[in-house]
Amino acid sequence: MSSIPLPVLIHGVTGRMGQIALKALQQIGREGWSRLGDEIIQPVPIAVARNAQKLEKVAREKGCERFYTDLDQAYEQARKINPQHQLYHNTLSTGIRKEQMLAVLPSLDPKTTAVYMEKPLAANYADGYAIVDALEKKGFHHGVVHHMLATPGLLKARELMPKIKPLHCQMLFGYEVGAGFSGNKEFSGQRPDFNWTLKEAGGGIILDMCHEGYLSNALFGATRRLSAVARLLVPKRMSTDGRTVIDCDVEDYAAFRREHENGVVNTSIWTWFRRVNSEFGPLEITVEGENGTLVFGLYGLKVQWKEGAPANRWERSVIGEKTEWRDYWQYVDLTYRDPFALELSEYLLTVFTGETYAKNAIPALNILGEVEALYESAAKEGAVIPSDQFLRYPKAVAKGWQPERLQGKLTSVK
Repeated sequence: MSSIPLPVLIHGVTGRMGQIALKALQQIGREGWSRLGDEIIQPVPIAVARNAQKLEKVAREKGCERFYTDLDQAYEQARKINPQHQLYHNTLSTGIRKEQMLAVLPSLDPKTTAVYMEKPLAANYADGYAIVDALEKKGFHHGVVHHMLATPGLLKARELMPKIKPLHCQMLFGYEVGAGFSGNKEFSGQRPDFNWTLKEAGGGIILDMCHEGYLSNALFGATRRLSAVARLLVPKRMSTDGRTVIDCDVEDYAAFRREHENGVVNTSIWTWFRRVNSEFGPLEITVEGENGTLVFGLYGLKVQWKEGAPANRWERSVIGEKTEWRDYWQYVDLTYRDPFALELSEYLLTVFTGETYAKNAIPALNILGEVEALYESAAKEGAVIPSDQFLRYPKAVAKGWQPERLQGKLTSVK
């Protein structure tokens, strides 16, 4: 079986998401996940970053043979490897993505070069719109990471959703991210410093964990209206440098309510101050349905079918009779595959076929529009925002528009 080389420029490879992308591409190539008829698409990673010392260290440690500090040189190399097809993968931090994308796109050829980006697409809807507008006007093929949808738990849940006939849902996400003052290094620096300041990232957990929007819409369809409440629970954190105290000014807790067009109500809490009490890890989703209930996370799932649990009779409970509720669930065997690699392997095929990728920059921009609605609601202490007020492509923002990021409005519990 022959192979087709696909050079992939990983811009920002020294960061966490860049290294995840590199690992995914290496796995795709090693295991032959992307196949075009009788040919295997063979990704050729080309690492790009500004800091030469960090870049070389990462490239050597991760086994990436090609690395450049100059993007133009990297692109020239990519075009030599395959003049017909190249992929530019932007894994830079959210806060600088608009600036970087608008600087890079003019040097790329939309006839041969596809564009793939990390989520969130940008720091706000206006910045995201500028990226989408440039991509669409120049005719680029594009995609955006929605990796949670490719995890085994979500794949199985979506498969089972029609069988259970969902009625309502609860999502819990988060884990204890230590403030860094305890001396316990395990609970220091779990998240990068930019997560805690508006200037660096453009928002807090509502923006960073925009997974909430695409997960809920993927499970239950379009949102009819939504609302949110946000708080700042940990006002000061130690920097990853171990010396600098960060004055946090973005939310680290958010409670959402989504009412979907199909009638399902999804209530959820996303926070960086949660001690996990779930067998499925930091994300636990419970979907109650007419015919059954699913409880799942990214990598595990269990189901209980209608009337599969013992009836909760008061005359037994008042005499202290104990019921082992968890014994009445069926665990579903799931096959693990790296979700980043699985999703990216699907995208690579569309680069060659020219098929529009379903998870491209336009739905990613629309999720940013819902993020803006969540911030607007949180600024008004949970006001309901109907879908006809969501920012959606091709709608642009009005001149002078500024994103709501709860500046001066965050309520601390302390």
